[in-house]
Parts: sequence; structure tokens; C-alpha cells
Amino acid sequence: MKTIDFSQLRVLLVDDDRPTREMVVEILEAAGIGRVDRAANGQEAFNRLRESLPDLIVSDVMMEPMDGITFTRRIRTHRESPSQNIPVILLTAHTDLTTVLEARDAGVNAFVAKPVSIDELKRKITLVLNDPRAFIRSEDYVGPDRRVRAKPLGGRPDRRKKPE
Repeated sequence: MKTIDFSQLRVLLVDDDRPTREMVVEILEAAGIGRVDRAANGQEAFNRLRESLPDLIVSDVMMEPMDGITFTRRIRTHRESPSQNIPVILLTAHTDLTTVLEARDAGVNAFVAKPVSIDELKRKITLVLNDPRAFIRSEDYVGPDRRVRAKPLGGRPDRRKKPE
């Protein structure tokens, strides 16, 4: 695994709760992230992506008017998305299976459960940037390969398509 120069990374942090947003900014800065931009919700963040692209997005799940799952889905599928394959890490206190599966199916790269620690966030950032999964486009999914382990398809045809 190659070493990542965190000081060269630009992260867009998306969270509607200002105190939480500022706390996560402090965590990202303590982790050595060079530049942290902020957005208060998914809609604001999507608009910011049109202005300039970060290396990575860290977003809360529960936000209004656009939550982190809808925001991720919009990045992955909207025709005006400036970068459908930008890495997205979701922060969540809601680690129930339904939320995890919904976010995975929206195209999230990784999760970090709240409360957030510097070490865990650095580990996930390193994982996402050092070991990106293949990006898949199919009729009902756009995003990183949801499979963590390679599994045989059991004689079924491989319907995944690599981006052109």
C-alpha cells in the first residue's frame, strides 16, 4: 500500500449540523488533510462540485434538504454530475443494515461510524484512495463494485460494464 500525502488532499465535507461539521473539519485537519471545503447539505455540495472537484467527499447521512445517500446517488447518476466516480465516504450514527445497504446501493465507497476517530477516518481514506474498486455501470447501479471479495458468478453471465 502506497503512502498518501494527506497534506495534498482536498476534501469536501458535507454536514448540515454546524458544530458537527466543524468538529469533523478539526479531525480532518488533525489527520493532515491539506484543504477542507464545507457544504451544509447535499444540494449545496452538488453545486460546489460544479465549481471545483475535491479528491474525496466525506458526507453525513442524515441531512436536509438532501441527505448523504441521495447526494451520492445524484453524483453517480445525474447527467450534470461533474465526476461520477469521485470517492464518497459516509459518516453515520445509523449503522443498521437497511441504511448500510441503501447507501451501498447508492454507490458509497466506505462508511465511518460516529463517533468519528482520526485513526478510523485516516484508515478509510487510505483504503478508498489506495485500493479503489472497479467502477460499475449497469441498468440499475452506478458506482464502485459492491463486492468486497471476488466470488464466482455461478455460471451466470457477467453483466457489469467497465466505463468507456
